[in-house]
Amino acid sequence: MQQKAVIARKVWRLVLHTVLVGGSFLFAVPFIWLIGTSAKMPDELFPPRWIPEVPRTVVESPYLGMRGNEHPVRPVGVAQEDWDRLVEPNQKGISAKLVSMAGTLPEIYGPYLDDPLLAEGLFARILRRSPDAIFTKVEPLATGWFVQNLDDNTIRDVFEQVYRRVAVANVVFEGWDILLREEFAPPQHQPWRVLHGDATLIDRDSGLPRAAQEVHYSFAGSDSFTLQAELPLQMTPEQLKRVTVSNHADRSWHAIDATLEVGGKRYRAIAPAYTGTDRWQDTIWQFASAEDRGVELRTHIGLGAAEPSDYNEPGKVRLTLDYRRANQIQAAYNKYVFNYHEVLRMVPLWAYTKNSLILVVLTITGQVLASSLVAFAFARLTWPARDAWFILVLATLMIPPQVTMIPVFLIFKELGWYNTLKPLWVGAFFGSAFYIFLLRQFMMGIPKDLEDSAKIDGCSYLGIYARIILPLVKPALATIAIFTFMATWNDFMGPLIYLSEQDKYPLSLGLFSLQVTQGPNASNFGMLMAASVMMTAPVIALFFAAQRYFIQGITLTGLKG
Repeated sequence: MQQKAVIARKVWRLVLHTVLVGGSFLFAVPFIWLIGTSAKMPDELFPPRWIPEVPRTVVESPYLGMRGNEHPVRPVGVAQEDWDRLVEPNQKGISAKLVSMAGTLPEIYGPYLDDPLLAEGLFARILRRSPDAIFTKVEPLATGWFVQNLDDNTIRDVFEQVYRRVAVANVVFEGWDILLREEFAPPQHQPWRVLHGDATLIDRDSGLPRAAQEVHYSFAGSDSFTLQAELPLQMTPEQLKRVTVSNHADRSWHAIDATLEVGGKRYRAIAPAYTGTDRWQDTIWQFASAEDRGVELRTHIGLGAAEPSDYNEPGKVRLTLDYRRANQIQAAYNKYVFNYHEVLRMVPLWAYTKNSLILVVLTITGQVLASSLVAFAFARLTWPARDAWFILVLATLMIPPQVTMIPVFLIFKELGWYNTLKPLWVGAFFGSAFYIFLLRQFMMGIPKDLEDSAKIDGCSYLGIYARIILPLVKPALATIAIFTFMATWNDFMGPLIYLSEQDKYPLSLGLFSLQVTQGPNASNFGMLMAASVMMTAPVIALFFAAQRYFIQGITLTGLKG
């Protein structure tokens, strides 16, 4: 009988631990999704997937590739057996038709006409407008329908979609005066040349939607190649503000280091750009200025301090792009941390963090000091109408904050505190009814003998408060500090009401401004999730660092006798 009881207890403990582990995982799911989404590019968000895409190792380019959401998907109205029966014949029929059209298609398509990926991409595109009834037909009729709907526009669009390549096109110089702007665009201007590395430039003036200089490279024998362009510049070097290079990336996540030489000086980019997308992108490099210390959204990569250069051609600029190979691990790292780098580059995250830390320190200090002093007066001192005043303090918990929001705002505005941080932390030095109640109950559990002994030794009430009470209520104080930290760190409504200048924003409102500045059609949720991870991480770290005090404060165990 005793053995059965022991087995039952072990089984019960196993079940209990399983439930706890399962519950912990369940509560961790949103954070896991948050971290996973922070490593995704916009095209990976739909359809949703848990694991971010791992970039392929690209040694040679150009090549054909497809995104994860570009592959053909069986329509809901098509039976599985019909889909399995016709997918491969349809793609083979499309591929055969492409080969037969070789003489009529642009020369650039030639090496890829029999590539299965091109046929798959065309099948996926035509599938969007195909009726479900086509898949009930016999194989020749179904394949014939897809081949008949293969037109030049569809071939051009899909080829542009799956054709992974590195290319460079427009170069734009902009001055500090918005009227100063010089643009060099192909096919009139194709200034790039290969400085070193296994790479070849090919002028593409037809066959693709945009004229450019296409780069055919191989990293089989070296780990980098360099492109360089010399362009005329009508404005003076002092007037030059930024240079924009329109370039096509091949989704390889290789790094691009830029160097700008003008007027006998060399400027290096302080951070690399990446060939992470598979579309055209405008990469902007800008000279350092007061704008970098502001709070505006920064879409450029900064240029470092000036260095001496032997290039001093009057009225000319030399731009050098160094493409560095990223192996599988480096490519994955570049992709997974890209959104974090973008957040740190585009928004003044450190300024937002500084404001949040100021609010957190002042608010925690005020709440701990004020709430503990008031609670000490209610718990350990005897004075007229003490209990009535305590009931009045508790009654304030029943007043919704929405009721006092406007009157409090008007008071702070009359004090001249609007658009300052003061309304967000001064109130903490008046205490909180809930925290006063929590500390009072905790202090009432402390033996009276300790206080009496201190009085006999000549200790004052403030001495008793500082030397006896506070050390014994550390768990409760830690709980208050954690709750206050979380409330202040995540507070959105308060800063939204009282702050109007972006340089005073804390992190919570700064992240909201990041979403707003991207526009109503912004789709880069990965960058927003990366910013959210950086905002959430300190809260989690604080909890694990202070969980012992936190648990003791919640249980309110008091002083063990």
